[in-house]
Amino acid sequence: MFYLFALLAGMALALQAPINAALARDMGGVRVFAAFFSFFVGTLCLLILARVLHQLQGETLKLLAHQEWWKYIGGILGAFVVFTTIISAPKIGLAPMIVFLLVGQLCMGLFLDSLGAFGLAQKTIGLSKMVGLGVVIVGIFIFFYPDLFQKGIK
Repeated sequence: MFYLFALLAGMALALQAPINAALARDMGGVRVFAAFFSFFVGTLCLLILARVLHQLQGETLKLLAHQEWWKYIGGILGAFVVFTTIISAPKIGLAPMIVFLLVGQLCMGLFLDSLGAFGLAQKTIGLSKMVGLGVVIVGIFIFFYPDLFQKGIK
């Protein structure tokens, strides 16, 4: 089930970027406000969901004051991603933007898994993972420079 959610989230990210970019474009190029509004609507949805699931309680809110500072930067990183997709998708195209997002996620994911960072299970970076990442990188070159590979085939 978690794999399905991850797949759906990837599809949602692909949809979110052009939708937010269209919002920014149709509002006169106000990219930061478009990113803000996207987060505002998402925040409202999460607030309603937290309330419906009875996860919005006084005790939960009190725990926020006792967290380490770095646990608050997830929202900043999310805002950076949304803003970046708004400015990148119209300039470089949706598919190339997603490819670079994916490679960035894979590289950081491997690194964080190898450290067991943030309470994740520590996983070694073995040969199969490095080969897999290499295959993705070769795939990117084929994706962006198909002429180089087609000339070699002929």
